[in-house]
Amino acid sequence: SMITSRSLVIVFLFGLASAADRFCPRERRDGFECRAKSDQFKCGIFFEDLLQDGGIKWIGALPDAITKTRRKNPQLINTIFPKVNKKPVEEKYFKSWSDKCDENEANSKCYLLMDQIADDRLDSCKQAIGNLDGDDTIGNQLCGQARRFLSSAKKDISKGLKNQPLKFYSSTCKGGWKPVSSSVSGDLVAKTKLCCDSSWKYYNCEGKNFVKSC
Repeated sequence: SMITSRSLVIVFLFGLASAADRFCPRERRDGFECRAKSDQFKCGIFFEDLLQDGGIKWIGALPDAITKTRRKNPQLINTIFPKVNKKPVEEKYFKSWSDKCDENEANSKCYLLMDQIADDRLDSCKQAIGNLDGDDTIGNQLCGQARRFLSSAKKDISKGLKNQPLKFYSSTCKGGWKPVSSSVSGDLVAKTKLCCDSSWKYYNCEGKNFVKSC
């Protein structure tokens, strides 16, 4: 249901980029584009082509979100993260390889995880990572973040945003971010696109009823 569904916000983990001029909030600490470490893979979610330059803009990533949640609010670990073998995914999973640093393996594992949240609603008020107080919808949070990126890039923000894709990517052993995909279904994208009105509040792109605030 709307209230009980996990939201995409689970990945963000306060990960909404606070500094619009950086690729990711912790880039200075975590390295270029917050890519995976030399023995690790990461799974991320991004605004696809937000600035109409063919690039991606950061929303959040795993396992970054797990680590921060464990430090800030560990009881949420068991309820909001994607599952592996029916248990919440843990940091060690992102260093567990059949074939170390194999991009196809990283892609497959990220697909397994991110496909679990690709259908989630953007108007959920459920307490979740990045929305620990449950005081706003993830759609409203994302609209605010998109606005900051666009404003920082000197783009027109007077009309809001329409049908913005949210897309999943993986990084393998310091490699660049590449789309998570399957040979059957193609690139993995969030089922719900992001629409923001001229006040930069979320609305349902298909004109359906939605939760406006929490």
